[in-house]
Amino acid sequence: MSVGLTGGCLCGAVRYRLRGTPCHITHCHCRSCRRASGAAFVTWFTIRVHELEWRGERPMQYHSSAAVSRGFCPHCGSTLTYFHESDPEEIDVTAASLDTPEVLVPEHHTWWEQRLEWGTANAQSALPVHQRCGG
Repeated sequence: MSVGLTGGCLCGAVRYRLRGTPCHITHCHCRSCRRASGAAFVTWFTIRVHELEWRGERPMQYHSSAAVSRGFCPHCGSTLTYFHESDPEEIDVTAASLDTPEVLVPEHHTWWEQRLEWGTANAQSALPVHQRCGG
């Protein structure tokens, strides 16, 4: 994986560049991530804090628990980061916020016990597929 990946929020106000290689690419199914994103799960990757360079505006921080802060765009609300005080050298970034998220391949699921049954691959494989909205 080459360094220099870039990404940002929906409106483009918050941008970032990675100077390191993403690791621990996971689909998180915990209730907290679901509530923060409004999605069935969030795909995260981990990067060293000093390897994440913010460009443009910096994300706002929301303390979702005593030891956790979540970064988001102050304008469009895009979920961008997850930081836990227990590991101050690392930060998780939403994989879908990358400009080229297809370069990352998830390695595992976390908080599987909290998954939404309808959000799993087996449940989704039985659903019809629409290439665009409405068919």
